[in-house]
Amino acid sequence: MSRKKWALLLLLVLLGFGYVKLFYKTWNKTRVPASADAVLVLDVKRVTNTLIWQFLSTPSKWKTGNLFSKRSKDTSWRDMFKLPDYVFAFHAKNQSLNNWYTVLSMDSRKGFEAGLSKFAFGRINEREYANKEAGLYLYVHDDNEVLLARAPAADSLSVRQVAHELFTEKKFMAGSEIRKAIDAKSHLSLYITPGSALREAGIFSLNFDKESLRIKGDITPAQPYLYAEENFLYAPESLSSAGLVQPPRELLERMGTETKERISKALGLNADSFFVASNRSYSIDLQSIRERQDTAITYTYDDDFNPVENKVLNTVREPAFSFFANGAHTDSIYQYLLRNQKLENGAGGMVFLPMPLVRSYCRQNKPGNLTIESFNYQPRPASASVKALLFIRLSVAAIPPDLLRYLPDAVSDRCRNIEEFRLTVNNTDNRSLHVSGMLTKKKNALLLFDF
Repeated sequence: MSRKKWALLLLLVLLGFGYVKLFYKTWNKTRVPASADAVLVLDVKRVTNTLIWQFLSTPSKWKTGNLFSKRSKDTSWRDMFKLPDYVFAFHAKNQSLNNWYTVLSMDSRKGFEAGLSKFAFGRINEREYANKEAGLYLYVHDDNEVLLARAPAADSLSVRQVAHELFTEKKFMAGSEIRKAIDAKSHLSLYITPGSALREAGIFSLNFDKESLRIKGDITPAQPYLYAEENFLYAPESLSSAGLVQPPRELLERMGTETKERISKALGLNADSFFVASNRSYSIDLQSIRERQDTAITYTYDDDFNPVENKVLNTVREPAFSFFANGAHTDSIYQYLLRNQKLENGAGGMVFLPMPLVRSYCRQNKPGNLTIESFNYQPRPASASVKALLFIRLSVAAIPPDLLRYLPDAVSDRCRNIEEFRLTVNNTDNRSLHVSGMLTKKKNALLLFDF
């Protein structure tokens, strides 16, 4: 055989190997039980290929010093489990919202047992192990399949129920349903089964590249959504802007008493009395976090027990914001606040007492409009608008760097290249809701997320 034919054969072999390694994908239909009501699908090869392309197309991020370094001998998750082409994480119906599961195959028994020791899993019995501190639970099946659960050890019954359905009853979600999430062709997708809340299955997809991370999806509520969208005005220069139409009564009822009590506690007022059905919409403009100098006076005593005044100059950070409630009877909200002593007469107007961060005033400027505004807010024209049921915009780049330190390190590090976050929910023919969101990177950043 000539050299050219050998070269062509070698090229074909390499292309075939590359296709199988990078693009050819299979998935197992026995990884999700029939009782699952939500499934997250991670396309491992799509994520890997995107990261490889980002690496190759960003030479300044190349680290040749570690190119030929040996893999660490320290035990990792890769020693415990084989990484499939698709990872399915699911939630089981009628279980805690915090309980999520996935089924993985052992890489080797030796590596699995080394991982149990490394990650501090305690043995419950010959099949079950738990890391109580991390809230992780492992159920080992006979043929080396492992059910990994994000569930507390105290909820072992829920884990066993899922394991019984998967490994004993062998009841699985229909492959045609899982295929809907796979066919979304995204790095990560979420499939939500139809039920009492949704008339049809809901599918959300997440994709990312060097410039942005994008989320989109559609859901069809069981009851038609007859609420009209609002045209929200906002100032692009502000740190954050948000708008929300009055939620339907059915949604508020589904929240449950406990959730509404939490909202009421966070707001410092009764949520049902504030978000009344006659309201049309709410919006908030957070201009910035502003600094001001504040003098604190303390007293000490001299040797003769005479008081000595001491003045300390402090730098105080306070939000500059304005909140608007629009509706037919916002005057009833104002009266509720008065009756329940949430307002106090001050030099600048009626002080809104539930706001602890900055001195704020509540005003009923005109019928159908209620305003809660901080003393340091500076009104300015809104030069942009968006029509939606829900709208959130956050300029991540405008957050003061020293405030990011209050976030976990992993989160604050990821925020340094992000310019802005947006989320909108729109009404589609009074039948379904379209959700879209985006994270965009700073202009001077090479990547949205460093790797």
